[in-house]
Amino acid sequence: MIQMDISQFLPDLGTGFIGGAIIGWGIKKAIKIVVALVGLYFLSLLYLAKLGVISINKEAFTGLMGNVESSIISYGSQAAGLIHSASLGTGFVAGFALGFKKG
Repeated sequence: MIQMDISQFLPDLGTGFIGGAIIGWGIKKAIKIVVALVGLYFLSLLYLAKLGVISINKEAFTGLMGNVESSIISYGSQAAGLIHSASLGTGFVAGFALGFKKG
């Protein structure tokens, strides 16, 4: 009978947890910045449309938003598969969740 010492896995779990926490925190900060910039961009477009400087094609805009949504969903499923196959997955996922929550 082979005995496994669980302490041999602790460094991997700790490394994955720390890496995941840092990456989760950074991704949340980056998402906040991108959302703020996109929001400012749309507000500026709406302001220019209200002034009559530009006109917005609403049908094309809603079609574009549908394409962006499907791209995000596709990328999210690919990223989930990548994280699932990582060797330090358990610690990484726990750290990522904590970093994303605290970010």
